Amino acid sequence: MRAIDCATFSLKRVALMGTLVASLLGCARQAEPVFVMSDDLKALSETQQRQIKEVLTKFFGNPINPRLVIPEGEDMDALVDVIDPDRVKHGAAVFNRRCVGCHGITGDGNGEAAPYLQPKPRDYRNGIFKFTSTPYGAKPNRADLTRVVRRGAKGTSMPAFPFLPDEDVRDVVDYVILLSYRGELERSVAQIAQLDYDPDEELDSFEFTDAISRIHDTWQQAEYQGVLPVTAQPKYSDETILAGRKAFLSRGCSKCHGEDARGQTIWLNREFIAEQEAKPEAEREKINYDAWGQPAPAADLTAGMLHGGRRPIDVYRRIYTGINGTPMPAFNQALAAEPETIWHLVHYALSVVEDRHVEGLDEITAPVVSDQSGDPESEN
Repeated sequence: MRAIDCATFSLKRVALMGTLVASLLGCARQAEPVFVMSDDLKALSETQQRQIKEVLTKFFGNPINPRLVIPEGEDMDALVDVIDPDRVKHGAAVFNRRCVGCHGITGDGNGEAAPYLQPKPRDYRNGIFKFTSTPYGAKPNRADLTRVVRRGAKGTSMPAFPFLPDEDVRDVVDYVILLSYRGELERSVAQIAQLDYDPDEELDSFEFTDAISRIHDTWQQAEYQGVLPVTAQPKYSDETILAGRKAFLSRGCSKCHGEDARGQTIWLNREFIAEQEAKPEAEREKINYDAWGQPAPAADLTAGMLHGGRRPIDVYRRIYTGINGTPMPAFNQALAAEPETIWHLVHYALSVVEDRHVEGLDEITAPVVSDQSGDPESEN
């Protein structure tokens, strides 16, 4: 009996050690993932938080069983699928396997790796996407999102997925769109609650149906809003590059990108930001921020990497429409009378990226202007 008791004790001890090791190694059962509340929603009363979360679950499900539906008219119970449910679930599985480490469960850009990345992963919740083929302020179309997944974003932590099956790409794009719908609706109704309702007053169902319909319409319209060049692209040559250099210095591009086209990448340096924050406000260097609250420096063209793609049409659209959520303006109006100048700027930018040598390029300098007193001074 004693031998049996010892054996039993040993088995129990082994089982206990196994349990402890499993816990230490993270083998214990993990809690189911949940969508994270935005700061706008956290600012509301518990009554309004509960109501909005219930509606969000009704329209979008949860990370394990997602859905994307919209009400038919103003009837909150007459719901229509925007995307096939099976595709949404598959897209969520792809996202949770490939993307969640950076972009987070909610698509808020707060994945586990996010604190270590610069620039920060994209936050989809406000419905703003930087690199699109659509006009400034418009949503991207599906082709735009597919391009980013396939090609990545050069110079950022967003990798390319060229070998991902077409079905995975299609469905993960759908899921990113779902997260954007969800984030925009949450933010929109939370702001309406703060402005138009008493803290313990529930929102009228119309607020939800109206907001989700507006969001849906903007995504639908984006599929037909692709920006096409106003003029045909001229042959890429030394002459167009030289003309582009002149425009770069005279049309305001160099004010942000610098005469040497090296941009303002110092703004991404954590030590620089800390140094600026330590100074009295009046002595700090003025830094532009993007729609996500991150420093938004003009790109360093000499780095040879263009985040939004280096096809001529990609660069054309960045100049023509600007870049959503950033200080990069659109030049379509400023250069309306000289549309060929946009192509010249495209060719100059590409020549810098490619480090192409052009005779006479260094001899072109910024024009000299006069201040109000009449004294000549450099434009910069």
